[in-house]
Amino acid sequence: MSVCKTLRVEVLLLAALGSFVSGCKPVVPPPMPPLPVNTQVIEVRPFPQTVEVTAQIEGTREVEVRARVTGILLAQSYQEGALVKAGDLLFKIDPATYEVALALAKAQLSQEQAKFEQFEAEATRQKKLLSQQATSPKEAADAEAVAMAARFARDVAAAKVRGAELDLSYCEVRAPIAGYTGRLARSEGSLVSPGADGLLTTVVQREQVWARCGVSEQDFARLFQGDAAQATRAKVEVLDRVGQPLPLLGKVNFVSAQVEARLGTIQMRAEFPNAGNQLLPGQFVRLRLEGKPLDGAVTVPTSALLQSAQGRFVYILGEGNVATMRPVQIEVIIGPLAVVSGGLKSGDHVILDNLVKIRPGAPLAPRAPAAK
Repeated sequence: MSVCKTLRVEVLLLAALGSFVSGCKPVVPPPMPPLPVNTQVIEVRPFPQTVEVTAQIEGTREVEVRARVTGILLAQSYQEGALVKAGDLLFKIDPATYEVALALAKAQLSQEQAKFEQFEAEATRQKKLLSQQATSPKEAADAEAVAMAARFARDVAAAKVRGAELDLSYCEVRAPIAGYTGRLARSEGSLVSPGADGLLTTVVQREQVWARCGVSEQDFARLFQGDAAQATRAKVEVLDRVGQPLPLLGKVNFVSAQVEARLGTIQMRAEFPNAGNQLLPGQFVRLRLEGKPLDGAVTVPTSALLQSAQGRFVYILGEGNVATMRPVQIEVIIGPLAVVSGGLKSGDHVILDNLVKIRPGAPLAPRAPAAK
């Protein structure tokens, strides 16, 4: 083979090899399109501080109706759960024993009254004789002393009559206050007596109710700066099952002066109008207490918070619409919002969604920002 033919073959081989090599180069993928995201514009504004706690409802007046004398419970004169007025008859206890005791006390009073009148007349006579010098001073003084003793004995007998009348009146057990009656604690025919076995029923007022709750030391300091007087001005709402406030607005009427050592809470009590009987004594409810608002607060949704080894951070929309990490300091998290004490400023655009797909420097396509 001639030299020219050999060179021609080598040139062709090199050209073919070059074409093969150039065909094996990796294809550079096109750049990723910007990721669409929603953002929130940071604004510094007053932020209401609230806390939700569990509370138990109580009647403003809850009275135990008890037997004040011993006897057989003859009759029940009310319907359980019914509304009664103060003074309504609820129970009747067998009065026979107390009727006899009253009769005896009245008889003794009559006897002592007769003695007193006799000795009083004698003392008057002796005093008159003494003025006429017809008796001795000692006899007049003795007659006066006997009359005085008879007067005291009569007064004792009169007090016994009053006591017997009271015992007899206690055989009729009447409602001490107006309200709703509770269940019957002792049935008819039972022997009742004062003391531990004397509870017959209860009467509860429900037109106004109390809600007792405990607020943690941290929340009490955050909402009210530890000031009990400020806590009494707090707005209090009762929440329904889905967390919406009922049309009942209460006011705090008691704040404990000390921390409950066992629970670490400050006990509080709020009063609510309850004309529609929406709240029942013994019921557990959720209360929302609103304290002093933060004058200038920066808040972000908790869903926008991310965690790294260096701490919490958010993604913000940087220059050129790229994702930029921004470390933040959280003061408190309240429900779906976090109050940020450092790291963000007014005008920053915090990214709210697609957070798992975002990387620092990634191009973004922000949608219309949502006002805070």
